[in-house]
Amino acid sequence: MKLHTIKSILASVLFFIVVSSTAQEQISVPLSKPNSPVTLKMGIINGSITITGHQTKEVIVIGTKRVSKSRKNKPNKYGLKKVSNNSMEFSAEEYDNTVRVKSSHASTVDFEIKVPINTSLKVSTINRGFIEVSNINGAIEVSNTNGRITLKDVSGSVSADTVNGDVVANLLKVTPNTPMAFSNLNGKIDITLPKSIKATVKIKSDRGDIFTDFDLKSKPQKAKVTKGKASKKGVYKVKVENWITAAINGGGPEISFKTFNGDVVLRAK
Repeated sequence: MKLHTIKSILASVLFFIVVSSTAQEQISVPLSKPNSPVTLKMGIINGSITITGHQTKEVIVIGTKRVSKSRKNKPNKYGLKKVSNNSMEFSAEEYDNTVRVKSSHASTVDFEIKVPINTSLKVSTINRGFIEVSNINGAIEVSNTNGRITLKDVSGSVSADTVNGDVVANLLKVTPNTPMAFSNLNGKIDITLPKSIKATVKIKSDRGDIFTDFDLKSKPQKAKVTKGKASKKGVYKVKVENWITAAINGGGPEISFKTFNGDVVLRAK
């Protein structure tokens, strides 16, 4: 087998690390193709995720276990001193410039991750944490359940949703001809877009107001009517949804903003 073929195979071998430590640990994940765009994928149950773009050719993962505060000398059923367990476990694997980070569900771990600027994300958390992304250029897909989402000085395309928490994003540049979506249930949606963007926006807030400094050109649209399946008694449910639809700078790919309890703020910069 030729030498360059062997090197090519070795560059694509799965990179895998498991960490079991106390309080905090940092690992560096080398990339198969250091000069090419990266994809980061991770989904955790408990904890926050902070991702920052840097001039780097590797992915650096820092995990910090969140230790709950407890009263000293708290009585227990054995009458003995309790030994605190600060250990944690997480893993990172890399294959063909896709990095996957996983964390044990047994504890709450907050992650700080440093990635190359040209990185696409598919990231989620559920409880006891927020998601914060800054200085990234790529396709950004972030999801939270009980916590906020904050995107600072990012470029590319965004899909962001949470249930309980604000969604705040500042996009410096957007990928042309690419739809985007921002949604939550309880919380505001505050998005800053380039003033030169060409887009068609759809906005809906059931119990909030809508604010913008864009010159929106509203488009007439019929209310969406959805009929449910007939029940045994011949009764069906009809749902009517009213969206505000408008064009920015003549229109373009669709960007949707949907919340139930909260304002929608659309800023031009």
